[in-house]
Amino acid sequence: MRLRFAWILGLWLIGVGQAAAQTEAAAKPANVKTPEEKKDAGAESSEKRPIELAPMVECAFGYPFWFQAEYLLCGVKNAPLPVPLVTTGDPKVGFDPNLANTVNTAGAIGQSGTQVLFGGNTINFPLLSGVRLTAGGWISEDQRLGIEGSGFVFGRATSRFAAASDGAGSPPLYFPIFSGIAGAERGIPIADPLRSFSGDVAVRSNLQLAGAEANFLGAFYRSPDWDFTLLVGFRYADLREGLEIHNTTKDLLFGNTMILNDLFQTSNQFYGGQIGGRLNGQIGSLFVSVASKVALGSVHQIVNIQGDITQAGPNPLVPPGLGTFPGGMFAQSSNIGRRNANALSVPFSVLPTLELKLGWQFTDRLRAFAGYEVLYWTQVLRPGKQIDHNVNLSQNAVLDPNGAGILVGPAQPALVLSRSDFWAQGVNFGFELRY
Repeated sequence: MRLRFAWILGLWLIGVGQAAAQTEAAAKPANVKTPEEKKDAGAESSEKRPIELAPMVECAFGYPFWFQAEYLLCGVKNAPLPVPLVTTGDPKVGFDPNLANTVNTAGAIGQSGTQVLFGGNTINFPLLSGVRLTAGGWISEDQRLGIEGSGFVFGRATSRFAAASDGAGSPPLYFPIFSGIAGAERGIPIADPLRSFSGDVAVRSNLQLAGAEANFLGAFYRSPDWDFTLLVGFRYADLREGLEIHNTTKDLLFGNTMILNDLFQTSNQFYGGQIGGRLNGQIGSLFVSVASKVALGSVHQIVNIQGDITQAGPNPLVPPGLGTFPGGMFAQSSNIGRRNANALSVPFSVLPTLELKLGWQFTDRLRAFAGYEVLYWTQVLRPGKQIDHNVNLSQNAVLDPNGAGILVGPAQPALVLSRSDFWAQGVNFGFELRY
């Protein structure tokens, strides 16, 4: 009897244990693992999971295309003008009333009383205003490769000088030259009360700057707050300048009028490859951008020199008589003409730039900025450095002391082709639209 009871009790305990085990297994969540199961699963995962690179974070602005418009305000390097163009002086110097043809040394460089009124230094230009447009975009799905194009243009800047005498020829004014005929410094009267000339002179200088560039972009580093992009491409720059001299002189004895014009123009067109980088950073809505580029290439250069002189009045010098003739003062037949400077030498030029911008992001698509930038350019032709102080007036039909207008002696002024450097720096204000 006791043995049977023991067997029944054992079978009941075994059944209860199995039922409890099934209940516990059903109650346990499917995703909860025991420590042993976690250890085995971790080992299996580490053996089978492939190693993946973290994806590149998208640009902070979030849109693959952009457009910028900017207003530019900058100053440029003063135009060099080493040759003195206009002087005043003591009319008594070199004047002898007993001689029909006195030596024109009044107003000449180095003479007593001579003061340079214009030239022998530099020409200052006012600030230049311009615009720049930029457009670009990423051309790969991961936004690692892109293209960008930009172009700018400034309005023409002009600098003026003017001087005039009264009707009697005071104050005296002169063109200072080194005479190829006399082999010495001389002053050619614009106005002189003792030599009976009255007159005026005006010098106008102008400058215009433009440029463009196209670059491939390569995202070298990018994080949520910072990115650095490499730039490789092409750059073009265009600098055009001119210097004009206009003079009117009246002979108070014979009533004749002489009108003189000189023109010196230079054109510089840079073509070259470019490399650089751009660093962008953003903290909240505030962002900063720093870009540095350097372009290496050659410059296509043109020098244009023109001059003429007109004689009008009731008693013109004969020869040549009434009319307009080649040659002004610093532009004579010996250097007049439009010339390709590259036919004589092709300069290698360097053009680096630096751009700094600070701005505010208003929306996901729109932000505004202000900045500073500087451009430097080597091996540039500028008009003031193309003027030769040495002048042989024997080739000028009106100003030839012998009245022949046939060159005798050295062919001066000569073509100079003197190069210098150029820079422009200033501020910019603009906006950027993303889409």
